[in-house]
Amino acid sequence: MKIVTALLLAMFAVSAQAQLLVPKGAKAVLTVDYAFTSSGKHITGKKEAIDDWSVKRNVTVTTQYAADPPQAVAVLHREDPKQKADMAAMQKNAASAQKKLEPMQNDMMALAAKCGITMDGADVSAAEEAAQEACMTKAAAAYGNNMEMTPEIKSAGADIAAVQKTMSGTRFQLWRSTSQSGTYSIDETISKQVFEMTCTETKVCKRTVTNKGGGAIPPPPGAKSIPSASMLEVDSTGRDMVLQLPMPLMPLPVTRTVTTTMMDDDAKGGPTFATLRMPSDKPITVAIPKDLKSLSGTQTITIPGNQAEGGTLVVNWKFTTN
Repeated sequence: MKIVTALLLAMFAVSAQAQLLVPKGAKAVLTVDYAFTSSGKHITGKKEAIDDWSVKRNVTVTTQYAADPPQAVAVLHREDPKQKADMAAMQKNAASAQKKLEPMQNDMMALAAKCGITMDGADVSAAEEAAQEACMTKAAAAYGNNMEMTPEIKSAGADIAAVQKTMSGTRFQLWRSTSQSGTYSIDETISKQVFEMTCTETKVCKRTVTNKGGGAIPPPPGAKSIPSASMLEVDSTGRDMVLQLPMPLMPLPVTRTVTTTMMDDDAKGGPTFATLRMPSDKPITVAIPKDLKSLSGTQTITIPGNQAEGGTLVVNWKFTTN
């Protein structure tokens, strides 16, 4: 009964892993909605100045992905104890095989020298190169036919097989972005009223700046997207995904309007740009409860900054495979 149970558990583990790994080239879409808001009022000193702001920046980024082949080594995931142990064992086996095969390697170098092949990269004619290759092929065949299969060589073969087994593992799968598009909407009003010299409650000295814009996010110059600008990685053993959330690849055009009653105020309006800020580019890790058909999540992030630059960023994302 214990054997049957163990077999069933092993079969379940293999099946669960297979659900998270897809063929190379499989397609997926990640849609991310960013909503940044900031509002407030700040009075400087004893009412020397009053700053008011209301900021809304909404951005939607849609990114297409293609899957790399499954692989043994992670790119985005941090090494866990098992992976670290596997990599250490692989390095040990590789070093062991290299040491055991060193005499054979020296013999091959000597055969190459006899055939006129040097390691200095000297230029040779096509005829000379063909003659060298024929000589080396014949010499290597004779060497192999006369070589004794020693315990050392057999052990080196076992080391190489262990390295190949580790490298042929299929625990991780990297997805790379192939194209990206999106839309945005910016609506900002920022005002500053000062109380100095002749500026009072009745004689208002105030500047109000509005930034407004929206539409399609501009593509990078000369291209619709930048391949591999965003990546995500699936761990089929740990059953999680590391996401690098895609951000707009270009600044967001807005129109700035300035109205002011401040004396000698040289603030000007016109075309300018807005940006979407993230506190860091650190990827996020999310659990995969079932499969990759549809995953979603929400992150609420506090953006540090002075007045209108600081606020709350709500990120809603959804990943779906085609």
